[in-house]
Amino acid sequence: MFQMNFYRQFFDLDSDVFFQKIQKSLNPLAHLDESEPYPHELYGFVWITGTLIFLMFVSSTGSHLLNQWLRGSPDEPYAYDFELLIKSISLFYGYNFVVPALLWAMTTYYNKFPEPLSLTRTISIYGYTNVLWIPITLINVVIVVFVNNNKHGYILNVLEWTIVGISGLITGLSNFNKLGPIIKKNCLMLSETGSKSYYIIVGILAVVHLAFAVVVKISFFGIKGEKMN
Repeated sequence: MFQMNFYRQFFDLDSDVFFQKIQKSLNPLAHLDESEPYPHELYGFVWITGTLIFLMFVSSTGSHLLNQWLRGSPDEPYAYDFELLIKSISLFYGYNFVVPALLWAMTTYYNKFPEPLSLTRTISIYGYTNVLWIPITLINVVIVVFVNNNKHGYILNVLEWTIVGISGLITGLSNFNKLGPIIKKNCLMLSETGSKSYYIIVGILAVVHLAFAVVVKISFFGIKGEKMN
């Protein structure tokens, strides 16, 4: 565990398989494929999440730059907020690692699932789901071109909440369809009234994901007062 060779197994992934898994992850209704190759790799978690982090930063910065260029004063240069990049790294890597880790720990040591979740696979599931967030990074830039925040700020805000809400729903549904059946199976194996535990676990995951989506909206969407030098 304290040698680099130990971690190599989690990143030894064929590129063709990687793109196949991305393609499958685009369908939020798809269930977990138990026969898929490299079920415990973390390559997707690292690279897809890293790509999303970069795109979120570029999208938020780009939308503000476009708004400044289209509707701001040319004599007032825009000040780049690189703290937003740090926030993006902390938020996306944090959420997609901490939540699966807590889910694994709770179901393994507290609920004591007979067929416990795999920590690496749960992290991988969350990582590949991030591909479904990527389209809104483009939408975030496009809507600024067509909607003037100075004149139609309310409309812009509603549009942003809508697209983030839809993306949050889709990504949450994707995680649920892959993890829900495993959680339900284990809960029912523990007791005949296991459905109560199932709904509690799923409910907690849903609330946490909702909170995550709200933080994403507040952090990366919305034209605020421009920062001037």
